[in-house]
Amino acid sequence: MRILLLNPPLLTDPFTDDLVVNAPLSACLLTGYAGACLKQAGLDVTVMDADLAGLDVAQTRKKLLGEDFDLLGVHLKFLWERTAEIMAMLQVVKEEKPRIHLNLYGHYPTFAWEPLLRQFPFVDSVVLGEPELTITDLARRLAGLDRGAWQETPGLAFNSEKGAVQNPPRCAITDLDALPFPLRPSPELAARRNMHNYILGSRGCFGRCNFCYLSSFYGPGTVWRGRSPANIVAEIEEVYGSTGNPSFYFADANFFGPGERGRQRALELAGRLRQMDFPLVFGLECRASDVDERVFYSLVEAGLRDVFLGVESGSQSALDRFQKGTTVVQNERAITILRRLGLNISLGFINFDPGTTLEEIRENLDFLQRMELLDCPSTTAHLFFHRQVVLRGTPAYNQLLARGQLRPVGFTAHEGEYTIADVRAEAVARVMGAVARRVLEITGGEDMYTARGPKVSCCGGKGNGGSSVDCEIVTAGGGRPSAPPGSGRQQLYRRLNLFLQDFLSRLLDAAGRGELNLGTVADFVAAGQTGIEEIMRIS
Repeated sequence: MRILLLNPPLLTDPFTDDLVVNAPLSACLLTGYAGACLKQAGLDVTVMDADLAGLDVAQTRKKLLGEDFDLLGVHLKFLWERTAEIMAMLQVVKEEKPRIHLNLYGHYPTFAWEPLLRQFPFVDSVVLGEPELTITDLARRLAGLDRGAWQETPGLAFNSEKGAVQNPPRCAITDLDALPFPLRPSPELAARRNMHNYILGSRGCFGRCNFCYLSSFYGPGTVWRGRSPANIVAEIEEVYGSTGNPSFYFADANFFGPGERGRQRALELAGRLRQMDFPLVFGLECRASDVDERVFYSLVEAGLRDVFLGVESGSQSALDRFQKGTTVVQNERAITILRRLGLNISLGFINFDPGTTLEEIRENLDFLQRMELLDCPSTTAHLFFHRQVVLRGTPAYNQLLARGQLRPVGFTAHEGEYTIADVRAEAVARVMGAVARRVLEITGGEDMYTARGPKVSCCGGKGNGGSSVDCEIVTAGGGRPSAPPGSGRQQLYRRLNLFLQDFLSRLLDAAGRGELNLGTVADFVAAGQTGIEEIMRIS
């Protein structure tokens, strides 16, 4: 039994390139863990990471047709309409290799298993939820190593004479320490892509945000599950030993477990990380309610440099609607603590959702300015135009569909389209989306801090054209600062950043007066584009 696990190319277009909601970051290790479990079971497994290798669809198809395997497991991500290109490629492979078993796994197939099996009957099976144990069970049954038909595999969906059916779900993995460390790309390939070493210290989240499908993916009633600090450190030591790369990023949806027990676990892990014999730097993701200064001080001493903070909104009514379980005060406190500790902060933020009001948009603008988070035009543009993407599997999808506020659209009807109930807010969202994307086209993210270099901070006070400060370079922990852009670019970035803030404020005023509505969106987009072009001209 020869098994090939495929990470297909991640295809994007100008409208989806900035969207990161099609799969959580933790998905980056799904294939690695599945491969490690198959290998541990004594099976012959190979991983083809077409995306990491930079292969396009045609190159991936050619490479697959040249390989010899019996089971092809595909980590399928939702790529909006371009998902069809991946499915067309797999159909060709199945036609050329009709005896193989084609299996899909991942977050998207877990929630779209029925339309996928119905529309693409050449797919043999779909794993529901965590793939490691299910795909290993499937492979052993296909190889005749275990008794029972492969169709009886728990946690599997497949086409039968009665149509697409699903077997009883498999229980979530409780002892994460019992799993082998995930298979990883070659150090040479990872180095060429300038990658972090991603590591998963836990699974799940104790939050129940309605825009997230983590709880649904792992199964109803599933709780946050953490690995032991000793087990995490053992993997870090092994990965550093093979790569020599001291940069790690915890891909956990929530680095922290709940309550005091979660804080004590983080402190124990920080203590172990401080004892590493190399200059470790790392990042993590968490909720605002998890930010405890004593714990984070210890983590900073251990090498923490980057934090992705799930703030989501500066409006309490929006946070309540998201079922976030946090407050604006907690958001402000968390940001203040992280900034005081000198950490690089990135935000999870939703400026527009089906229930957004003009007042909430204003509250978001005030919050972002008050907390001095609008530090460069790319960041400001992202924060201003981010609109809740409602995907099948999230509680919001079912809630909005039941209320008649959602129209299933797109490939396998996986996304829900909506118009904001307050059409004035919808008009603001449409204008801001077009104008912000134009700014992103201009900056190309050059002004943002990334793992590959510095961030140019272009703070400029309030959105009414208040006083500005000189740009400064904030480098990544362990990274090598590169030369700052020329003074002309600095002026451009500063002006664009101030323009976006002032423009959003003026849009809200115009919408409040009734001047901006769905019928005048094009006029306001044109005005925004004209303002940007004028800034380009004088800079």
